[in-house]
Amino acid sequence: MEEFNNQNEIENEIENISSPILIEMDEELISEFRELIKLKTPALVVNLLIDLYPADIAHLINHLHLNEAKYIFQLLEKDIASEVITNINESHRANLFSVLNKSQLSSIITQLPSDDATDLVAEMPDEIAKEIIEQLDFPTQSDLKELLQYAPNTAGGIMEKEYIAVNLNDTIHKAIQTVRKHSEYVDDVYNIFVVNDEGKIVGDLPIKNLLIHSSNKKMKSVMNQDVITADVFLDQEEVARLFKKYSLVVVPVVKEDGILVGSISFDDLVYVIEEETSEDVYKMAGSNVAEIETKSPFAVAKMRIPWLLISMGFSLCSGFVISAFSETLSKLILLASFMPVISAISGNVGLQSAVIVVRGLSTGHVNSSEWKKEWWKEIRVVFLIALVCGIVIAIIGIIWSRNNLFGVVVGSSMFLSMSIAVTMGTLSPILSQKFGIDPAVSAGPFTTTLQDIIGITTFLSISSLLLNQLGV
Repeated sequence: MEEFNNQNEIENEIENISSPILIEMDEELISEFRELIKLKTPALVVNLLIDLYPADIAHLINHLHLNEAKYIFQLLEKDIASEVITNINESHRANLFSVLNKSQLSSIITQLPSDDATDLVAEMPDEIAKEIIEQLDFPTQSDLKELLQYAPNTAGGIMEKEYIAVNLNDTIHKAIQTVRKHSEYVDDVYNIFVVNDEGKIVGDLPIKNLLIHSSNKKMKSVMNQDVITADVFLDQEEVARLFKKYSLVVVPVVKEDGILVGSISFDDLVYVIEEETSEDVYKMAGSNVAEIETKSPFAVAKMRIPWLLISMGFSLCSGFVISAFSETLSKLILLASFMPVISAISGNVGLQSAVIVVRGLSTGHVNSSEWKKEWWKEIRVVFLIALVCGIVIAIIGIIWSRNNLFGVVVGSSMFLSMSIAVTMGTLSPILSQKFGIDPAVSAGPFTTTLQDIIGITTFLSISSLLLNQLGV
């Protein structure tokens, strides 16, 4: 916390403050903070901040202007500041990097777990990051440099160096002593990892089991030998699947030779799951997860324009299809009234199937090697939906045109278009994964537009074939 002229006043204000409580951070409270900032009343601001959890302070800072956010942040104790800075959005963090001095930043980093500290340093400009690392003690420097070698979306990129490992020949008593010794910097201890003399993991043991076994027993006689590990280069999405499949609370991270180098706990996976889900949703919308918080309007437009131009090119194909069937449309203009309906419904059902498959691939419920099973399941569902929609649109077509065959045209077109759309929606993400392309991209604007083209083509093709029978 920065020094104030009236330090005694602050101490008097906060002397008997209770622990933080849950407070709804609404617009009214944010406005009150803004007024106090304008009045330059640090004692009152500190008094209010003490009643807030770090996550609520982060929420407050996210809704303040840069100068206001800087003012609030510099009033925080370094241990609270370290928790707050990991919860504020990237744009505010980037601004704080530019206004906080190096000693403040290095002090904050030393308070953070190694994984959070690495993420923070990775966001800094290279020059600032280099200076910050040089100011840290050697063990912290070593951990950060090691973690920065790994891609942020891998097990190595999200692991932390704070874990407890004991030798397989250690006794339970010695293991307990090790836990006591290292508990100061390891916040949550779920399992103790057991390694051999080379540092390779050979087992683990839940912390509670230390209290169950006799203190003179050796770890190798009581440890769980079937320990599940994650390679440092394993994708974070695959790590999340490991946790879910085996109901894990912590996973040791190892190098290719089995050497233990870190651990990942289940609370780290909350952010991974949120990140992966957001990434899939943005990709399906033809966008990027980074643009919401970190990009300028110009940069966002630059990212979106290529997607939209390519989608426009696909959409123009619909125009060429319609132009190719201009003779058919000129003979029965009523056909044009049903094109948007068939195109929209088939596109929607195709997108639904694509979303289900993309999410299934992400969670592991859908296996790309069993695509026939997934396609057959979806096609049966859509068969019933398409049958109902086809009958409804056929009845409308008959009433509107007063011609039974016209109803057959629009009804059968609806049925076929929806069947083709669900096939594309189901298979395109699966095929994309097989060819190393993110399935979420295949479920985006391109596929939806292509389904529109197929819907229109199917409708007009059937119309042309049956036109002579319509008597026009």
